[in-house]
Amino acid sequence: MTFKNALVAGFVATSLALSTGGIALAQEEAGMIETAATAASERSPEDNWLKVCDTLDDGRQACIMRQVVTNGGVFSGSFLLRDDPSQESRLLAVAAVPLGVLLPFGLTWQIDGSKPVRVPFMTCDPQSCAAQLVVNEAYIQSLKRGGTLRLTAKNRRNEDLNVDITLAGFTAVYDSEDAMTIEQLNQANTTENVLERVLQDRAEELRQQLSGEGEAPAEAPAQ
Repeated sequence: MTFKNALVAGFVATSLALSTGGIALAQEEAGMIETAATAASERSPEDNWLKVCDTLDDGRQACIMRQVVTNGGVFSGSFLLRDDPSQESRLLAVAAVPLGVLLPFGLTWQIDGSKPVRVPFMTCDPQSCAAQLVVNEAYIQSLKRGGTLRLTAKNRRNEDLNVDITLAGFTAVYDSEDAMTIEQLNQANTTENVLERVLQDRAEELRQQLSGEGEAPAEAPAQ
């Protein structure tokens, strides 16, 4: 499996597992935020993010960072950043929210008080809908300086559905050389075998979109 397909598979696996209440990475592990927790957990800001890297054929590193937000153990939303120097669009961000949203409204992304960016939904699976945004170094700097990335969708009653991605720890994890490998991620993710057939179908569908065979993702405006 290529790095691109592996990252898509991991993204879909996490979303599916959390949405259905199946077995997934423990909520105390990196990249998991439980908004309904009643007691403050003793975790560093870097634990808000999971980083996975793989060495490409030319020796360069391709990485993903992701954060998954849950509420009472139920999937609320997620944010993933791909940094792959082998791709024409090196930096790609993917955000997902649960089903039940108004697709024409899209998904609005806003870093703190900056100008919001409305991103169209690219695809939905049985558990969530995802929007993709090609970003640049300026956007990365905005993420580093920011405190919260708010994702806003509309539910079927035309009410705002907000998901807050905390940017605490983003800079430290993004700039760090420390990361899991895909093999380590697969070993930790106990849902891999259960979801293998689903992942193959969904990874191929998203692979076509990410490689330009499908609809191109939106591009972030200048920050």
